[in-house]
Amino acid sequence: MKKLFKKFLRPKGALLVLTYVLTVVFITAAILMLFVEYEGTPLEILAYTSFGLAAVSLAYSVYTIVIYAPGLKDRVYNLLMSNRLSRTVMENWGFRTILTSTFALAMSIFNSVLNAYLGISERSIWFGALAAYYIFLALMRSGLLIYHRTKKDYESEGITRAKRYMLCGILLLILNAALSSAIAQMIFDDRGFSYKDWLIFAFAAYAFYKIIMAVRNAIKARRQDDLTIQAIREINLVDAAVSILALQTALLHTFGDGSVDISLFNTLTGSVVSIFSVGLSIMMIVRGHKKIKELKNNGK
Repeated sequence: MKKLFKKFLRPKGALLVLTYVLTVVFITAAILMLFVEYEGTPLEILAYTSFGLAAVSLAYSVYTIVIYAPGLKDRVYNLLMSNRLSRTVMENWGFRTILTSTFALAMSIFNSVLNAYLGISERSIWFGALAAYYIFLALMRSGLLIYHRTKKDYESEGITRAKRYMLCGILLLILNAALSSAIAQMIFDDRGFSYKDWLIFAFAAYAFYKIIMAVRNAIKARRQDDLTIQAIREINLVDAAVSILALQTALLHTFGDGSVDISLFNTLTGSVVSIFSVGLSIMMIVRGHKKIKELKNNGK
């Protein structure tokens, strides 16, 4: 009995797998019983038995997860650290920035192609302006990634990095023209994004995640000396702000009942996003220019 008790205190191998399998089976049976009229029938005993077994097995499964979670975390960490690529991702924040920006570049290219197709097929200036916006984003991101990938001597590239940072500010300022055009078309033509059924909730979750991570990473990037990383994070910040505007238009068009002035809300949010984009662009230009002068005065 002592041996059996010890096995249940720290189940391993087949016993642990069996525990999780039975937990899934009992919970599934309990859920199915909720859709059956079991009261006053022979199924009543089976229903209450399945409820009890589901509760006990779930509690025991949670117990095993709690006792093994710390050790599992250490094993996963050690496994990741044993691989060169995963270790670099975990330890090098700049490398993670480049990696995530590669995915963002792919999304920018996809969005530019999609909106260009919609603009041509529907003869829409709205989608054409969005296509131009995402094409600009793709060009900026790809330029920064190529530069970051090919630079040789990090220390001797101070002025070049500052110039590219300032150039990104200028391009963001130009990008705002395409963005303002898209916002104007959205307001005057009452156009916007629309998603069907549950997709609107998935898009909302992604948009909020995007803006939270963009703000967090932009603040964190300020502690880095690499202006290339800072430029990438600030471009992501503008992109996230546009996603919030897109989310608002999607929510208003999906759930609006006519009592809300959609045009007014789009005008206010669109203006805030546009002003924010212009302000960030000017800040990047001024900061880049000051950095260039500082480096030249220091002989770098």
